[in-house]
Amino acid sequence: MKALLPVADGNEEIEFCALVDVLRRASIDVTVASVEARETVVLQKGLRVVPDAKLEDVADEVWDAIVLPGGVPGAMNLGASELLRSTIQRHHAGGGLLGAICLSPALVLKPAGVLEHVKKVTGNPLAIKTPDQAWPADAFTKLLGSAFDPKLRVCVDRENNIVTSQTPGTAVEYALALVELLQGKKVATEISEYFLVKT
Repeated sequence: MKALLPVADGNEEIEFCALVDVLRRASIDVTVASVEARETVVLQKGLRVVPDAKLEDVADEVWDAIVLPGGVPGAMNLGASELLRSTIQRHHAGGGLLGAICLSPALVLKPAGVLEHVKKVTGNPLAIKTPDQAWPADAFTKLLGSAFDPKLRVCVDRENNIVTSQTPGTAVEYALALVELLQGKKVATEISEYFLVKT
C-alpha cells in the first residue's frame, strides 16, 4: 500500500505527524511530498520537515491514498497548489482513497470538486483568527454546505472513498480510520490498542 502525504508551510504538526506515524506503523509506504519550492518545509509551530520528494516529481505515480493534514496557513497553501488539485481529481476519478483533516476538507477537497456527492463530511468546527484573516465558525458550514456535520470527529464516506476529520485532537482517530480502509480492521485495532485510543 502506498500513500501520498502532501505537505506545505504552515501545516499543523500533530495532524502531519499522526499521519506519518500511524500509517507507517500499519506498513503503508508513505511518501511526504512538498508543494513548496524549498528543500525544507516549516510547519505551523516551527517544526522543520525534510520531505521525501517534491510533489511535481511524484504526482504522476499511482497511490492507494492521498492524505492531507490541515492547519493555518498550511491548508491554504495546499489548496493553492494547482498540481495538487489536479492530482487529487485524477486520484478520486480512479476510485482512490482521500483523507483530509481540519481546514483541508473545506479549502482543498471542496475546491477540487471531489465532495459533490458526499452525504456527510466533517472538518474544523471552530472559529479561526489569524493575523491576516478571521474565519467565523459558520464559514466552514457555508463552504461545505448541508453535508457538513461539525459534531463528527471522523467521518468515513465509504461510497465516495473519502475520510474527513475535525482538528488536531482527532488526528490519531483520523489516521486509524484510513488504516482500517487500507489494511483492515485487525491492523487498525492493534495500533489503537497499543495507543490506548478508542475508535
